[in-house]
Amino acid sequence: MSKQRVVVYNAVLNSSDHPTADVVLARCKEQMPSINIATVYRNLNALIKEGVIQKVMVDGGDRFDKTLGAHAHFQCKVCNAVVDIDGVDLSCLNSSGFTNDNRVDEIDVTFKGVCHNCLNLN
Repeated sequence: MSKQRVVVYNAVLNSSDHPTADVVLARCKEQMPSINIATVYRNLNALIKEGVIQKVMVDGGDRFDKTLGAHAHFQCKVCNAVVDIDGVDLSCLNSSGFTNDNRVDEIDVTFKGVCHNCLNLN
């Protein structure tokens, strides 16, 4: 791994949110001021291809996730926060009866609503 890839990986790995590429860039610039957005995208895509992070496609653009494996997400329609939802069994979605004998390569489940922080603001 190059120095840039390590910095990009750590920016995602050490996050408690699901950062956008712009947020990853800002976090990387703290350690490596000369890094640019093209380098961040190139390394995020390489890390996805290597299977050490995953991309989450949500409203407002792609986010990057350190949690591997099938799991659900929640996206707030007010603040746009994206968080993992633990305890949702997605295995039934990959059954052959449900998918009409099609091969499922990925499962992406995102619940949308208003997060507890935004609910408490009103």
